[in-house]
Amino acid sequence: MFLQNRCFLLLMTTILLISCNEQDKVAIEKSASVFDIEQGRASIEQSNLRFMNAFKESNPEEMANCFMKNGVIMIDGFPSIEGREAIAQYFTEVMKNGVKKYELETKNIWGDSSILVEEGIYKLTGTKKKEVGKGKYIVLWKPEAGNWKMFRDIWASDFPSSALIPNRDSSLAEPKKKALNFF
Repeated sequence: MFLQNRCFLLLMTTILLISCNEQDKVAIEKSASVFDIEQGRASIEQSNLRFMNAFKESNPEEMANCFMKNGVIMIDGFPSIEGREAIAQYFTEVMKNGVKKYELETKNIWGDSSILVEEGIYKLTGTKKKEVGKGKYIVLWKPEAGNWKMFRDIWASDFPSSALIPNRDSSLAEPKKKALNFF
């Protein structure tokens, strides 16, 4: 009888230890998988600063590197601008159009570890510090090579005509062409 009670006690202790370890393991995994939205916000704000500095330094290639390799810019009324090369060409044309400063201000961020959504406002300044464009934007961010990169960039101007919107006669209307003449 003593041996049976001892075996029963040993069995119950083993089961209790195993279940506690499983519960601890689940709690640890759950806490490790919790996404820190503030860390995501900080990464996006750092990338936006990099983007604005690249614009200030007239470096469209660096601006395009803030996008994923398959990143896309979507402008109302025009075909999408797809891929880093086309995005760099687009920003080259924006700079040629007289835009000297590109400011971004993040208003909200939502999401999880697989995708973030940024809502914000932008402002464009031309020569003589004249405001040449402003509006709002939504950017979808995805992780690529350990960094948050722009996956889709969509905006709407508050101006009837904006320095960010290509001329309707530009080759952007023909998305298959290699050379993009936006303005």
